[in-house]
Amino acid sequence: MGAEITRQPVRVFAACLVTVLAPAVVASASSADAPKPAVQPAPAPAAAAGPAQPGDTASWLAVAREAAGACPGLPPAVLVAVGQVETGLGALSTTSTAGAVGPMQFLPSTWAAYGVDGDGDGVADPTDPSDALAGATRLLCANGGADSDRLASALWNYNHSDDYVRLVLAVARFLPG
Repeated sequence: MGAEITRQPVRVFAACLVTVLAPAVVASASSADAPKPAVQPAPAPAAAAGPAQPGDTASWLAVAREAAGACPGLPPAVLVAVGQVETGLGALSTTSTAGAVGPMQFLPSTWAAYGVDGDGDGVADPTDPSDALAGATRLLCANGGADSDRLASALWNYNHSDDYVRLVLAVARFLPG
């Protein structure tokens, strides 16, 4: 177990945040039985911001602001928080045991449904942060992420864990808007 902890410092950090901060941030996540919306995701615009650099919050926020423009009401900080929780803003480049890839950890089937070319280079690549942020925007928006009352449910649809929802919302609170 000790070796596993040293290989996954972001997960250890995330677990600490969930334990200490999450209960104060979100009293309860939306029900897992919340109805799925019939909203069609909007296409993401080509990114004008520079590329998001691994582990660099400022560059990720710039790209997230642009990506979130395709879903008015979706806080860019939530997109960055998802990237932070999933891979430390791309600092960890692993494939999950479930087969999720890239800085936003997309399963191939989810990427096939929501993947988009976020940086306008002609390729929709789940390992490219700009594309991954644009794809996450589409996924969250399609599940109601633009509505603050439905954001927790949209995050739960991104990763089916109430602890995950609380953690992402807790991390987002500490990021600039």
